[in-house]
Amino acid sequence: MRSPHAITRKQQELKEILDELDSQTFPQIFEDFTIFDRRPNPLYDLNGIWFYGIDLDQNVFRVNGIPFYSLECLPGPEHFLEHISEDHYENLACAPGCPPKHKYKRLAAPVVDDSDLETYRSLACTGSDAALSSLLGINDILSTNEQVRVSLLEMMVGQCLARANFQLEVGQLIYEFESISNHNQLMDHEWLAAYSLVSFAFIPQMFDASSVFVHPTQLSRKEFIWVREDTVLCLAAHLDDKRCLQASVSRLIGSILEQQDAPGDYFGIAFSISHCAIVKVVKDAHTTTFSHTAALQYLPSFFAESPSTPGITALARLGYRIDPALFVRAMEIWRGRGRKGTRRVDHKKSFVQGVNDPPPSVNSAALPPELWQEIAFHLDLQDVLTLGLVSRLCREVASMVLRYPYVLGHRLVAVSEEMPDNPLHAASFSAARAGTRTTLFVGQSAPESEVACFPLYSTRPDPGFYVYVSGTIQPVATGRNRVGKGFHGY
Repeated sequence: MRSPHAITRKQQELKEILDELDSQTFPQIFEDFTIFDRRPNPLYDLNGIWFYGIDLDQNVFRVNGIPFYSLECLPGPEHFLEHISEDHYENLACAPGCPPKHKYKRLAAPVVDDSDLETYRSLACTGSDAALSSLLGINDILSTNEQVRVSLLEMMVGQCLARANFQLEVGQLIYEFESISNHNQLMDHEWLAAYSLVSFAFIPQMFDASSVFVHPTQLSRKEFIWVREDTVLCLAAHLDDKRCLQASVSRLIGSILEQQDAPGDYFGIAFSISHCAIVKVVKDAHTTTFSHTAALQYLPSFFAESPSTPGITALARLGYRIDPALFVRAMEIWRGRGRKGTRRVDHKKSFVQGVNDPPPSVNSAALPPELWQEIAFHLDLQDVLTLGLVSRLCREVASMVLRYPYVLGHRLVAVSEEMPDNPLHAASFSAARAGTRTTLFVGQSAPESEVACFPLYSTRPDPGFYVYVSGTIQPVATGRNRVGKGFHGY
């Protein structure tokens, strides 16, 4: 590849081979290489610890599916291996010190036709670089509960980046989004992996053993997915390009106008793995206006020192908004407890029946909602869900409590001051379960740690990925300080 016209010659050789293989099935395996008729998936298509790929369409040399070098300027043999390194998530990566002339070149954004911007230009835009706080009408400073949601989402994204069995998909996915012109060019497993990374912010925040909560992991591929009744998501590419961003905003606005007739505020999310953008559409009886954020970085750099990004913060805050359907969505994934020492609930015979019916009216004098909420804070999660079936007031209280994330039955109430060993893919929280306070480490193992399942959309039957959870009982002042040791889960 280093000799003059080598790329052109290889392209011609490949064309001649493909002409001979016309009408034959792929992949075609030769003595020292394999030809695919699509992008190979290293998890399933290739067998080996190391494999190299030569992409003659984009002039990229890949190592284990990750773009490393430009075919037009490969490093010499003496430096070829020294630039193959590990990132901060312990994954294969091109070393930061690799000279730019050797690194692969990101493709330019595709040309966007003016017709793709028609919706954007036909409506009144009240802001094209709006702050999320302005779109949501909230304070710039995060509340304690929002900080919890942000930290938990950072942990989930970090776990995906750090997991050897899933990172290959995520790592490649970043580069595939850079090389495609639109979302239709994604393969199904890439589309599902991308959707998983953004759906973390909008699913009910309850994570336990896979037998306790069964989050959906299968999804039909559609251009637009409504993650909430008022929020739609679409995958996009090159959001950091102005015209590509505007074209994606146009698509979201079009979907909202097509699906939603009632006046109100609606939100759309354009997601390209590396970036996200949020649009707000305001419909009233006579006019429609919109505003949107700039492209916000979503995934942290593989060489990041911090898990925080503007996109993660934005989607976590967007997902934290009050959701009228939250209680019903929580009940749909609940399967009862299967742990030792706890009673198991027949989900089909109890909770599901009547969950969509109006709650019964209670004629006795109602307690104030604030008192009901304090009572709910001292209940196990199962009892919180049961409480929501009692009356309309109790369902509203249960819905407020369910806005807190739950991990292994512990309600996460604040971000802990105790730092985890690796904050890139672990987080620590002050948590409570039935009135007992615990410092909970999610994503960090310990001698007495348990595991919680976090869902992934996939073509495989796997329920998701498993994360270690450990903790210690916080000191309680009862005449003298008492410190619990170990993780008291169930």
